[in-house]
Amino acid sequence: MRILQKTLTCWFAAGLWFLSSGFAIAAENADGLAYKLNYLVTLLPEKSGAIVKIQVDKGELLHKFSFNNERNIYSDLHANGKLTTKGQRIEWELPAGEATLSYFVLLTNERSPGKFDSRVTEKWALFRGDDLIPAVHTYEVPNAYSIASLTFNLPKNWKSVETGWKRKAENTFSVDNPERRFDRPTGWMIAGDIGTRRATIKKTGIAISAPLGEGMRRMDALTFFNFVWPELYKAFEKTPQKLLVVGAGDPMWRGGLSASNSLFLHSDRPLVSENGTSPLLHELTHMVTRISGKVTETTNDDWIAEGLAEFYSFELLYRANGMTKARRTNIINGLSKWGREVEHLRKTKSTGPVTARAVVLLDELDKEIRKRSKNKYNIDDVTRELMIHRKVSLNDLTQATQKLIGPKVETLNSPLLK
Repeated sequence: MRILQKTLTCWFAAGLWFLSSGFAIAAENADGLAYKLNYLVTLLPEKSGAIVKIQVDKGELLHKFSFNNERNIYSDLHANGKLTTKGQRIEWELPAGEATLSYFVLLTNERSPGKFDSRVTEKWALFRGDDLIPAVHTYEVPNAYSIASLTFNLPKNWKSVETGWKRKAENTFSVDNPERRFDRPTGWMIAGDIGTRRATIKKTGIAISAPLGEGMRRMDALTFFNFVWPELYKAFEKTPQKLLVVGAGDPMWRGGLSASNSLFLHSDRPLVSENGTSPLLHELTHMVTRISGKVTETTNDDWIAEGLAEFYSFELLYRANGMTKARRTNIINGLSKWGREVEHLRKTKSTGPVTARAVVLLDELDKEIRKRSKNKYNIDDVTRELMIHRKVSLNDLTQATQKLIGPKVETLNSPLLK
């Protein structure tokens, strides 16, 4: 209901009231509950970070927000209104009318020794909006919501900037998350001396972007998406309006990392690995489904999210006629061998062998669903149900399957899940 309400009120706030004369008059903020939220980012390569200025035009609607600085990446904070620091917690009470908060954020981050998952150089920057703008806890007038934009000031000679958000102008993006009243620009972002290839596939605008000279195979990725995308949509019945794929070479971290509207893939990672799975489709599955595993003191169901992502990383390719049935069988056999020493899926973080064994179990589950439903259902139906929950457990997986084929799901009675 909150999502629908924001969608409707934002439509009226940004929409047009059409008069009989044919002239259109903007009816922005028709309900009086919208406030403009502008993020102005000035990238500073010499300091490996950026200055961020957050501007709110009606502080009386957004009374206060607070955020955590436990990583100590935010410094030099200034604001009108009242700014308070309590340990690692920073709290800002906004004045009525125009309110402004500014700070410096360190964007370069070393994920492991010599490997970076966020980096600012003299020629380019690759980082996540999740670090640029911290997660905040807001206190606002009931039903107040933001109309947000993100603008970048780039260093001299820097070419362009890309984000997973819709572009309004050259370096300005609209930020609209219908699930939140306070719109925060999350996801991967890249700026500087970069190269980008674009395509629109099934109404999704796709951009593949990387610093020049970093070996990113942009056209390979676009071609790959063109024949796999229809199968992605059939499986999940949902695709984003925009997708940004970013990459770079060493010393960036050699892996893949997904976000809500974008993903990172090291430029040396293949589109399809020698074992037949696709790192790109793995991260894309994470991004589209947004499924994660519930964690308790005794169990960790991370295996579900990682297992599904790895399963679809070759299953979508197979369905798109990118491989033979024999090749698919070889992939399952290879994963079975890799995970043969795994005794439990729920009591450890989903490492490589655990994920491999999870894929084999999920493949068996798919076969059981197809057989018992006489091919009316398959694992896609379960996955779409889990997408509604997002953070899922074995119980969620079991219930979603039982809705389709009834009780006593043999595959989920495995000793691996005890």
